[in-house]
Amino acid sequence: MLAGELSKEALDNYGTLLSALYLPVFHEQGNWGKSDTEHTHQFLQGATRFSSSLTEAAHSLHGGIELQKPEQQYVDSIELKTAAFSRAANDETVLQHFNEVLAEWCKQTEALLAESGAGTATALNDESGPDTELEFWRVRMAKFNSVTEQIKSKECRLVMGVCSTARSKQYKQWKEVDVKITDAANEAKDNVKYLATLEKSLEPMYMGTPHTIQESLPTLINNIKMMHTIARYYNTSERMTVLFQKVTNQMVRNCKEHILLPGKLWDQDKVALLDNLTAAVHLNEAYQEQYRLKRDKLQGQPGASPFDFDESKIFHKFDLCTKRCKKLITMFGTIHQFSSLAQYTHLDGLDQMIKNFYNIVDDIKRKPYDLLDFYKTQFDRDFLEFNVNIHDLELALQGFINASFKQISSTEHSLNLLRQFQVILVRDSLKADLAAKYVDIFHKYGLDLEEVQKLYEKHKHAPPVVRNAPPVAGNIMWARQLLRRIEMPMKRFAENKALMASKDSKRIVRTYNRVAKALIEFETLWIQAWIRSIESAKAGLQSTLIVRHPTTGQLLVNFDKSMMQLIRETKHLQRMGVAVPESARQVLAQEEKFKIYFNQLTYVLKEHERVVSLVPPVTRSLLRPHLEDVDNKIQPGAVILTWASMNIDGYLHHIHQVQSCLQNIAAA
Repeated sequence: MLAGELSKEALDNYGTLLSALYLPVFHEQGNWGKSDTEHTHQFLQGATRFSSSLTEAAHSLHGGIELQKPEQQYVDSIELKTAAFSRAANDETVLQHFNEVLAEWCKQTEALLAESGAGTATALNDESGPDTELEFWRVRMAKFNSVTEQIKSKECRLVMGVCSTARSKQYKQWKEVDVKITDAANEAKDNVKYLATLEKSLEPMYMGTPHTIQESLPTLINNIKMMHTIARYYNTSERMTVLFQKVTNQMVRNCKEHILLPGKLWDQDKVALLDNLTAAVHLNEAYQEQYRLKRDKLQGQPGASPFDFDESKIFHKFDLCTKRCKKLITMFGTIHQFSSLAQYTHLDGLDQMIKNFYNIVDDIKRKPYDLLDFYKTQFDRDFLEFNVNIHDLELALQGFINASFKQISSTEHSLNLLRQFQVILVRDSLKADLAAKYVDIFHKYGLDLEEVQKLYEKHKHAPPVVRNAPPVAGNIMWARQLLRRIEMPMKRFAENKALMASKDSKRIVRTYNRVAKALIEFETLWIQAWIRSIESAKAGLQSTLIVRHPTTGQLLVNFDKSMMQLIRETKHLQRMGVAVPESARQVLAQEEKFKIYFNQLTYVLKEHERVVSLVPPVTRSLLRPHLEDVDNKIQPGAVILTWASMNIDGYLHHIHQVQSCLQNIAAA
């Protein structure tokens, strides 16, 4: 909390309080709550402008002239009457004093009039914006109003009354100066009147961004044109040129602030930085376009005031700024493009080029000057050196690319490598080299098509099958592998319209269509043949569970191999995405059940042999009823029960019971 006495005038104190206390606090404020960066920046700009306006207003109050007053004794003794003026004019002492006062007035006011051009001259490195022009004329109007008000005072009327009665030389000189003061006051008032109409359309330059300024340009140019047409004093070519120069100054300053708002150039996100630099370039283009549109439109209208000023002065600074921005776009664009190389250090031989690139960037980073200072010509030399180094790096990369493709024979691998390079190499010179590689790979692809066609013709009757794969699925895998070998590259080639429009492409496309059609038909024929075989394979479900060997008489589990083949084919084809019939899916759904029954039946038959072997030959006749009971329980599996039966579990349970009983008897 600050406390104290405000001893100066309120406007001075308020301006000092704002500039010395509040503005520093605002700029140091770190947390602005829900306000985003853009709105915070606009608030700070507005507060700074308001502080400047207060300071200028305070200076205008104290910056006028105070006309010299006559001695108080004469003021008290001489009345403001004609007779009193005549008596005083005849007094040489009084007349001499009043003439000296009037001469001092002339000297003071002529010095004020001499300031007429001081506020409108814009040097090459002057950064003042259009608000300074309005402020200059406001201050000037206040000064002349102050002189006019002082002339109306009793003291001044007394001096002019006595000197006019005496018809002194000083009075004649004052009359000439008084005419100039009146004209200058009218000029300042008129200029303030029309310049004030521009304030609203100038706001985006102080509070907005290059994008919002660009949107406001038509309104701004139209308002300036209206002022040029109507204003009595400000419509000279010199003053309009100066006004446009100051508009240009503020645009350049706004662009710089917008570019630097996120931080130092080297610390910013390169994509966002490039967007901001591009916005500055577009603003200059739109500014000049709107100006020339208005100029050309008025030239075609008879009687209209020419809206044609010194463009070299108006746009010179912005052109320099734009030229620098374009170079920075090229430089940072190159840095952004090459920075993506760092993600591909796994490519053998690329790491050294990445190191070379970062060395180039570090060299230009170390430069001590401001990159946005377009008057620093040293950057142009450094930029040229940067481009030379980048060109050498591009040549090295082209050599690396050529060597990389020579080591790869597969079309698909070549395309994968090409795609990697396309992602990281977006420079125009490197793009052209990669485009040529596309053509080379496409020609090699034509040879691959012929090779695939030969492989198909050679092995189509007995394709090499993957180990453990069933025949149908294995044949389809082989055909699909050949198709994938030619299909994936063709899809990528098809994305390149220029490549597809070439003469050689038609021949290669015809070959591709022929080979792809043959492979798809091969797969279709195998699938159709397999579907037709499903019902015959399902006939195995009607086989009995057990069968007796015709020679040895041994009991065996009777599970048809075609059923297992059907299950394996269905499983593999489903994994491959082939639409299998519902009947095949139903069989596959019972795979686990069939495996369990097969294992249990195998165990039962082995157990039967074991238990029977436990019966001694001498007691076999005694245990014949029990042996026949076991055989009777097993018999339904060889006669009645099939793999589609519903009571297999009960059948197995009965067998286990009689086998257990026989085992207990035999063991006793």
